[in-house]
This record gives sequence, structure tokens and C-alpha cells, in this order.
Amino acid sequence: MIVGLATAAAQGQIAACADYMGVARSVATAADVPELLELHRRAPTDLVVVDLAFIGADPVMFTSTVRAQSPYTEVVLTGPISPFTASRAIASGTNALVCGLGTETDQLTASVARSIILTFPGAVRAAAAIPVQAMRPRPNRLTPREVQVLRAMSDGKSNAQIATELFLSIDTVKCHAKRLFRKLGVHDRAHAVAEAFRSRLIC
Repeated sequence: MIVGLATAAAQGQIAACADYMGVARSVATAADVPELLELHRRAPTDLVVVDLAFIGADPVMFTSTVRAQSPYTEVVLTGPISPFTASRAIASGTNALVCGLGTETDQLTASVARSIILTFPGAVRAAAAIPVQAMRPRPNRLTPREVQVLRAMSDGKSNAQIATELFLSIDTVKCHAKRLFRKLGVHDRAHAVAEAFRSRLIC
């Protein structure tokens, strides 16, 4: 799997998330399209996940280029996309769209973390099999509100969007996020989403 991420921070989050789920050796990150295509040319992968902003061009052209290098590679695009562009992308061979409501790093990494889980059938089992993870205590029980916040995070929603959806203040959402991070033993959204799926807290 190759993930296209424009910022070093996002690359670090995804690399850490992949490592956490036990699939680090199967996930590579690229900082731009030429690097991604070169990685894919040298070692064609089963899956390419990129943000639409990362591509910087027509997704149809990008998908066609990737599929020309390896017709069996699946392409997943993340980020906001118009219905017209989405239909063209799917028609060109894009296998899936993980559409967030914005282009914030948190939304992208949450979407990609979810893609890793959905496209690696053994990812959850692999993470559970890691000795270090196996020795971790079961996460403290989350409150119903914390589960709501976590579920919204898994959909790539920002704190402001979660606050609006749940009729809370942004500060209250941040407070819930800090508490659930502490209970799950994680430090960011990508890890929180991964742990939530691994522990079957959300599905």
C-alpha cells in the first residue's frame, strides 16, 4: 500500500498508525506524485490511497497512470469531491472514495486510517497479535458521549463540525477528546480511530 501525503506531519501520523496496527512493512508514504509513481513503478502495490489535494490534477489522469503501471492496483481517493468528478473517477477505475468534509490533516489521516483497516482484512488481527499491544490493559469504558465524539472523528469531522452536530461547544468537544485519548492510551486522532476499531468500540 502506498499513501500519498503532502506534509511530513501527516506522513508521520500514518506511518505510526500503520505500525500500531501491525502493517508498517506493507505501507509506504510518498510526499508528491512523482515519488509515489516511482515507488509504484519499482514495486507495484495492491493499493494506492491519496488525497485529492495531493494529486493536484485530474483524478482520472492520476488513476489511469497508476493503473497503466499495474492494472490490478486499487486506487482510493480521499477528500471532498463533486458528484461529477466522482462519477468520472469511478468510471476511470478508481475503486473507492473516502469523502471527508474538508482538507484538514486530521480529516485526511482519519480517512486513511479507516482505509487501512477496511482494505487490510488482517490489520485488526495483526495489531491484536503484537506482544506489546496484547499486554495492554483493555481501554477504560467510554461514556456514550465520548463514543459519539470518537465515531465522528472516524468520519473525519473536525472539532467544530462535531460541536455543531452534537450541540456542544468546541471546548467541550476538546475535553471529551482528551478524556477518550487518555482512556484509549493514544495521543492523536489516527491512533484513536485505529484503537477504536481494533477494540471493537466502533464499527
